Amino acid sequence: MTSDTTDQKTATPVSLQEHRLGMLVWKARQIRQAVTAFEQAWPPLPPEPPVPLFGWSQLQRQLTDLAPPELAPLVTDLVSAIRKEAAAKPPEMVLREILTITATVLDESFREKCAEDSTML
Repeated sequence: MTSDTTDQKTATPVSLQEHRLGMLVWKARQIRQAVTAFEQAWPPLPPEPPVPLFGWSQLQRQLTDLAPPELAPLVTDLVSAIRKEAAAKPPEMVLREILTITATVLDESFREKCAEDSTML
């Protein structure tokens, strides 16, 4: 038995490496489509002075502090997901994602839903 899998439609071997490459290409296209949609909705603005610099660890620490203890693992996962894709997105899009996490963490109804359904975490 080999480590390759077989593509059922073409009956040709598909290696794990080829599968992973295909998934990476799919993810890159998905991010590119999201960036294009974002840039169409919010065209770039003229340059301005930047906001003060802070790091991902500082962001995570502050969001975790704002969140109730039961949401701390969710904050960690969400910040990690944003960080991993940030280089491929415009800064304003990353800012929007950070603000979305913040709003979610502070949303009382989201907290109540999480308390009712632990699978949301």
